[in-house]
Amino acid sequence: MRDLIASGELGAIYNCRMFYGNGTARLVRDSEWRDQGGGVIPDLGSHLLDTCRFWFGDVGTDARLISASRFENRAPDHAIFIADERKPRIELEMTLCMWRNHFTCDILAEHGTAHIESLCKWGPTTFRHRRRVLPSGSPPETAVTLTQDDPTWALEYEHFRKLCDARSPTDLSDDLTIQRTLRRLAKDATA
Repeated sequence: MRDLIASGELGAIYNCRMFYGNGTARLVRDSEWRDQGGGVIPDLGSHLLDTCRFWFGDVGTDARLISASRFENRAPDHAIFIADERKPRIELEMTLCMWRNHFTCDILAEHGTAHIESLCKWGPTTFRHRRRVLPSGSPPETAVTLTQDDPTWALEYEHFRKLCDARSPTDLSDDLTIQRTLRRLAKDATA
């Protein structure tokens, strides 16, 4: 996804919607220290915001809470927030009540759309890129499905080792920005 976005092939990106759900509501409820505060917002929202920053760079800190629900837990176990003061408009939904781990992403853009369904660690993952046909019509589609173990842990560890070996300076500014945003959203959810 990041390579496609960086290529400019999609043109202006209008909207990015991500959904991340897992089935850990009961585990969280049974953990006194986890079932408090913002609940699912810092738990899964951190991954979604980090992915947005990885793909789009600075997405701003204008995210606002649309809904926070407590279906089974004391803390929110389902939440939706958006950031729409900049392009692309970002919509993030997360839940601990999915019962099967699931991830989806849909990007709407000037020259087409891009989609991810699932993550390798949970089974087959499909990436689709549809190219817009003007004035309208069935878009040509490229789809790649991966069935493999999750490659990210090994790649992240290797990247981390290289940074350590090179004694690279660290910069926590992105992490701090994400943390401040999540704290504000969690505060709104518990207000």
